Amino acid sequence: MSDMVCIMTFSNRLEADLAKTLLESFGIDAMIMADDCGGFRPDIGVTTGGVKLLVLEENAEEALGLLQKDDQK
Repeated sequence: MSDMVCIMTFSNRLEADLAKTLLESFGIDAMIMADDCGGFRPDIGVTTGGVKLLVLEENAEEALGLLQKDDQK
């Protein structure tokens, strides 16, 4: 079984959710990890390291490529 790895860190949950949705539309499973009390305290995310986007290690390169390609639009 592959490990989950962080491929990107965001300053807020909305940006992370958009990136997660993009990856899932290409068939890449992703999850968000944030210490923000389940979204109720988005202000503390900045002090706890931001909102992390995780994918399986085997999909990391492809996922990062998709996000960088989307960012160039």
